[in-house]
Amino acid sequence: MSESDSPAPDDLRRMLAGSWHNADEHGTDVVIAVTWEEVLVAVKVVDPSDNEEAEVYDVTWDGEVLAFATHWVSNGRLVKYRMRALSENRVDLTYTYSHRELWHRLPDSEKCRW
Repeated sequence: MSESDSPAPDDLRRMLAGSWHNADEHGTDVVIAVTWEEVLVAVKVVDPSDNEEAEVYDVTWDGEVLAFATHWVSNGRLVKYRMRALSENRVDLTYTYSHRELWHRLPDSEKCRW
């Protein structure tokens, strides 16, 4: 597809508007709602299993990609998202997230000897 065939930013905004969920039944269960008011965008992210709404921040739009971050208060998880419209009913969503683990100190007898 050439640049002249690419959708205009207004078309991309229109295609991103709406409520989105994962197409994979084994994937994440959150719902992302995107609304536009002129050139301003609002993003809401909710986990329908418990109705927790994530704190959304750092929302940016570069004309092709909608990027934002979330903080889930219940577990402290931080997630960064990048959404790109593929069609009227599909988006490509990439996300990275923090993960929390409990670690234990190794006994002296098991210390690494680097």
